[in-house]
Amino acid sequence: MNKFQQKLVEQYVPLANKLAYDKKKMLPRFVDVEDLKSAAYLGLSEAASRFDPDYGVVFSTFAYPRIFGAIHDHLRKEGWGKRGESKWALSLDGEDESLGALLETKTERKDEEFLEVVSKDLGEQAKEVLRNYFIDEYSMREVGDRFGVSESRISQLIKQYKTCIRSNWTRIELSEQLAA
Repeated sequence: MNKFQQKLVEQYVPLANKLAYDKKKMLPRFVDVEDLKSAAYLGLSEAASRFDPDYGVVFSTFAYPRIFGAIHDHLRKEGWGKRGESKWALSLDGEDESLGALLETKTERKDEEFLEVVSKDLGEQAKEVLRNYFIDEYSMREVGDRFGVSESRISQLIKQYKTCIRSNWTRIELSEQLAA
């Protein structure tokens, strides 16, 4: 790594830290933020080594997705990013409990029943989108293709549906349904 790249890494460590801490907010407490920071630093180093200032792009714009990707690669390696695997844990210790984690924890044959109960106030399209994404494990792009909309629109819809479910159910009620 040359001096220019080394200076970039030193200058953008706060960005790597911020992304690691932001991701940590979405994970259970036992996931160590230091591991996330280490992964972020690897992404930052990779971004610095591949950065070419002649392209006219600001380094932070170039580095952001690489740092974010390195954090997600680390989580996938640890089993947290793999959908449908048993490492998803139900964690009620933080206010950032995600409905996605609840739905992904439900890996037995009662998946459909659980989804049907928690999404009873949603329309059929919403249920189908949630089923395709959380149970059938299609990517957002694949779900979007099925419904003729973009991947980003599916992301927006899933967020909207999760907000609706959260407003209709308490965490305790969702946990009870999950355990049923």
